[in-house]
Amino acid sequence: MGGISIGLGGSQKELLHVKDNLAAHFRNEIVSGRLRPGENIVEVQWAKTLGVSQSSVREALNILSAEGFVQKGSGQIAQVTKLSDEDIQHSYELRAVLEGYVARVVAKRKLDLSDLDQSIADMRSAIDCKNIQAFYERDLQFHFLLAEKSGNKMLQQAVKRILLPLFAFVVIRVYGGRVSDEQWNKSLERHQRIVDALKSGDPVYAEHLVIETIYSFRDETNDVLNPAKHV
Repeated sequence: MGGISIGLGGSQKELLHVKDNLAAHFRNEIVSGRLRPGENIVEVQWAKTLGVSQSSVREALNILSAEGFVQKGSGQIAQVTKLSDEDIQHSYELRAVLEGYVARVVAKRKLDLSDLDQSIADMRSAIDCKNIQAFYERDLQFHFLLAEKSGNKMLQQAVKRILLPLFAFVVIRVYGGRVSDEQWNKSLERHQRIVDALKSGDPVYAEHLVIETIYSFRDETNDVLNPAKHV
C-alpha cells in the first residue's frame, strides 16, 4: 500500500486535518473488511506505510476508539473491534433495560421530538441511497438523541458505552452484505413506532414498546450475522 495524501503541516488546523484524514482512512479499511475484527493496528508499521508520524496514527486511532471501531487499552496495541455472539446478546439485553427506561422518562416529560423525526428522515434518505454505513450512523444518532432527552447524564453515558462498540461491530460485519428492502423498511418502521410511542405520553406503553423493539433489532442482527442458524 502506498502513502496517502495527508501531508503534515505546522499549524494546528493542518494537524487536525491529518488526524481526521487518517481516521477516515482507517475507518474505511475497517468497514470495507480489509482490516478484520480482532486484527491489530500497529502504530509504527502504519506510520511507515502511510508516511506520517506515529503520534498522528495514535491520535487517529483514539478517534476510532471513541467511535467504537477499535478497542484500545492503556499502553496496548489497538485492535479492530470484535464482539463474540455472547457479547452481542448481552449488549442487546442491556440496551433493552437502559433504553426502555429512557423511553419511560422521555414519554413522561412530553418533549419536542422533532429532532427524532429528522433522524428518521435521514435514515430514509440513506435507505434510498442503499448506503448501509450512513444508515447505521443515523440510526446511532437517533438512539443518542433519545438518551439525551432523558436529561440523565449518567444514563446517556451508559447507553453510549453499550451502543458504540455494538453499532460499530454490526457495521463492520454487514457492510457490503445483502440487505433486502424488507429489512431496511422493517428497521425504519420500528424506529417510527418508537417515536409514536413516545408521543403518546404513556410511559408504560413507551417502555414496553422500546424493549420489544430492541429485541426485534437483536433478532434482525442475528439473522444478518448468523444466517446459517436461521435457515
